[in-house]
Amino acid sequence: MYKRSQDAIFSEVGDDVVALHIQRGQCYGMEKVTVDVWNLLAEPSDLESLCSRLVERYDVPPDECRADVARLLDQMLKEGLVERVAAA
Repeated sequence: MYKRSQDAIFSEVGDDVVALHIQRGQCYGMEKVTVDVWNLLAEPSDLESLCSRLVERYDVPPDECRADVARLLDQMLKEGLVERVAAA
């Protein structure tokens, strides 16, 4: 399970999102699918539930979605924008 990190604050700018990692002072711009993933992570979600929602919205094969979202989550974890949480 993943969720947004409490160390990240964000603001919507039009259809995009700008996030700031408070501790690092690093700023990140997000657009399109990344914004959708960010918005879904307002509540703890696992890879499968994220992808099932994205596959409904976008014309993407489920396997490709899982691979792409897994890479995105790994990158967001490394940058401290998301964190892992225990399943409820």
